[in-house]
Amino acid sequence: MGKMMKLPRRVLPLLLATPALTTKALAQSGGGGRANYHWHVMRNGTEIGTHNVTFTQRGEERLAQSEILIVPAVLGIVVYRYEHRYTEVTRGGHFVSVRSRLNRNGRIVEVEAEAGAEAVTLRGPEGALRLPADAAPLSWWEPQRFGGGTPLFGTTTGKPMDLRWAHAALPDGGTRWSTTGELEAVLEFSVRGLWTAYQVKGDDGSTVSYEAAA
Repeated sequence: MGKMMKLPRRVLPLLLATPALTTKALAQSGGGGRANYHWHVMRNGTEIGTHNVTFTQRGEERLAQSEILIVPAVLGIVVYRYEHRYTEVTRGGHFVSVRSRLNRNGRIVEVEAEAGAEAVTLRGPEGALRLPADAAPLSWWEPQRFGGGTPLFGTTTGKPMDLRWAHAALPDGGTRWSTTGELEAVLEFSVRGLWTAYQVKGDDGSTVSYEAAA
């Protein structure tokens, strides 16, 4: 029970940031030709939460709505609550705006960002920041932002991110991305660009992975 109680501090903050490879997403048709993702969040074979990403089209704009709910339990009693919801707007593949709200066991963090002609204005817990005009949030389903060419910021922190990237081709024509630095992550994408794998190992050695929801 003691190790489970440590899970929120050690593992959950990484769920948005530290995947590696084991599962394949079941994707349903989404707005604008994109796929909707529906995942079970698993730890040691037990479901501790869900992550859903849905896409809708609004004229020329595409809305991506991400909802993560993590509620690990001990003996049937929820010992921690992690809720992260955000809506991102893109137009023609370019970032337009994002609004995020994180509830980590009662502690609320809200982040907003909007792209302008000369800069992205980012507002978070530490106030407003002016980022390069091509900056965008780290959204795991947007691999075109990986590689270091796009300045990334975190939707749970309201801060720019310091990441180093590497990628490799997969036998089926897909791509594997990995990042180190501020975050250590590995993700896989299909040849069509669909997000297909996500897993994280916490500091305590436990493994948290995503499994496709049926």
